[in-house]
Amino acid sequence: MLVLPRYRATLHDLTIELIVSQRKLPLIASADALIVPVGTDLKMVFGVAKMARDRGADIIQVEASRVAPLQPGDAFIGTGARYRYKYTALAVIFDESKRTSAEIITKAVTTAVSKLREVGARSVIIADMTENLLAQPTWITQEQRRKTAAITAKIMVDAIVACGKNAKTVKIWCSEPDNAQFFVEELKGLHERERRADVVHA
Repeated sequence: MLVLPRYRATLHDLTIELIVSQRKLPLIASADALIVPVGTDLKMVFGVAKMARDRGADIIQVEASRVAPLQPGDAFIGTGARYRYKYTALAVIFDESKRTSAEIITKAVTTAVSKLREVGARSVIIADMTENLLAQPTWITQEQRRKTAAITAKIMVDAIVACGKNAKTVKIWCSEPDNAQFFVEELKGLHERERRADVVHA
């Protein structure tokens, strides 16, 4: 079943849509590529990266293993999933010690989008990276999870905007419904900043 956007922010040169589909890759129309987060070894073993690997019958993992490792902030473009999207982009958001930063994430996302543009992709799905940014022990509190989700939403929206004209349509796939509110808040804020800029330049 086609999943409709929870929220849509339409800017001058870019449309960002929030898609919420719990723990499974949604059927999204008109998307050329899916961007998922990985480490320098390009291993797709956790969260949305594993979902993408499974959806593509491990072909993308075989392709990625041939070029690994890559530097933090880089990206690899490989085969997508049949009937879903043409390309899978692995954005290297972690360094060798599994550390990251807003700068690394932004560079990885913009690099992925730029490389996708070179192969003809105009619309992309980018997976919510919250679960990847959380430490994995079971004692993480709900408050820690919420704070991470809020920070992740801001970093991801800022990174998408930084892609500039390399992307026309970006769909954020939120696989955890509890995280959706933070993306909505960021996108509403983006809408408001765009509106104010229009008023200033009117």
